[in-house]
Amino acid sequence: MDNRKSFPWIPVIALVVVNALWGFSFPVVKVLNEMSDLHFGLQHENQSTAFRVIVSAWMIATRFTLALVLLGIFWNSLIRRATRQEWLAGFYIGLMFYCGLVLQVIGLATIPASRSGFLTSLTAVFTPLFGALIFRKYPTKWMVLGTALAVVGVVVLTGLVVQTPSGIGLAPDAADRWTMGDTLTTLGSVFFAFQVLFLDHYGKRINSVAVTPSMFLTAAVLGWMTVGVILGTSLKGQNGVPQMALWDWFGLSMRPIFLVSLVGLAVLCSMLAFGWMNKYQPYVSASQAAVIYSLEPVFASAWALFLPGLLTMLSGIEHQNEQVTWSLLLGGVLILVANVVALYPSGSSSSESIGKDNR
Repeated sequence: MDNRKSFPWIPVIALVVVNALWGFSFPVVKVLNEMSDLHFGLQHENQSTAFRVIVSAWMIATRFTLALVLLGIFWNSLIRRATRQEWLAGFYIGLMFYCGLVLQVIGLATIPASRSGFLTSLTAVFTPLFGALIFRKYPTKWMVLGTALAVVGVVVLTGLVVQTPSGIGLAPDAADRWTMGDTLTTLGSVFFAFQVLFLDHYGKRINSVAVTPSMFLTAAVLGWMTVGVILGTSLKGQNGVPQMALWDWFGLSMRPIFLVSLVGLAVLCSMLAFGWMNKYQPYVSASQAAVIYSLEPVFASAWALFLPGLLTMLSGIEHQNEQVTWSLLLGGVLILVANVVALYPSGSSSSESIGKDNR
């Protein structure tokens, strides 16, 4: 009996859970950013770019180091059977993934988790567009329509347009409503799109599951290198905490709620999510997978309604749960629709790989 046809609901449920786990990471990383600020005594207005970069690099380095260690313990065969080509492919994919994740984490310091989730989901729109440019194919009408819907969705989501007595128009403070966090998060989704394209390109020649160890290793090493560069060069004097040392970061990471959160990200959002995605995605069609993966920002918004308040009670920081607003709801729906439209029809390899964008 062909289980793929008999029990399609099992992989569908599994992939929905995977997206729930990825959505979980957004409010958790948001709170970890807040804990880092409090630990070093810096307010948002006093933070430098170097400080925000080292915060994101530290979280990525520790998270994927833990994930790699756990992978070696529980999935050692995957590491042992990976070929040289798969390690090399994992490096390129991990490089794009790291760049995207750094920008995403930095952006999360200044924008809500739900907003970050929807902006990150623009990866589903950027992937077919960049794929068309790279492979010199004209974008389909669905790509064009999806891109247009995504632009409208982002405009609504970020509050650039508002309801006025005379109708709908540009907000008077539109220049202030679009923040640097929005820019960095959107740029991060561009890197995630290239990660998807790289995986699609190499996945035709290798076992795509086997790139996972190299991808984790690349993210971890680049994170540690970034921390080392900032703490070991003149950039240290520009991070706002001149006396910052490596032991300060270990001290922060040993705080129970910070450590538990990092382990949760490593186990749930990295190792488990990757494993289930690679196991169950082949059981559904490309179009089904594309729609399922578009649920990630919905879960990010749902988690953000209650998880920050729970984490702040445990960590001692002041960070409120997010609230559902009309701009979030309408903008988010438009972006989700844009994702589905841009991926239709879904016979292309790019749409099949869309699920490889993992946070």
